[in-house]
Amino acid sequence: MYNLLKNSRYEAWSENQADKYYNLIIDACRRIAGSPALGKKYREISNDISGFRVGKHIIFYRELKNDEIEVIRILHERMDLRNRLLSYPEPLDLFE
Repeated sequence: MYNLLKNSRYEAWSENQADKYYNLIIDACRRIAGSPALGKKYREISNDISGFRVGKHIIFYRELKNDEIEVIRILHERMDLRNRLLSYPEPLDLFE
């Protein structure tokens, strides 16, 4: 993930700024892992999907049964969130 984020942001920002944004995302993932209820539920997409905003991105995740989270996608807020999440390698059941 680091290389992808760094490469996509490097063209628009400096390397230092890309590193800061990466660290913001990592810190947000740690916060979510400690308190999964921090995120907003995206029930219109799936009953078990939550999202947490970081800058102009949203970290989408779901809680697992063993008190862990699974980060599904990190998407820019302007993307078609529903279609991007539905194209996740493990299809999401929207009719749960």
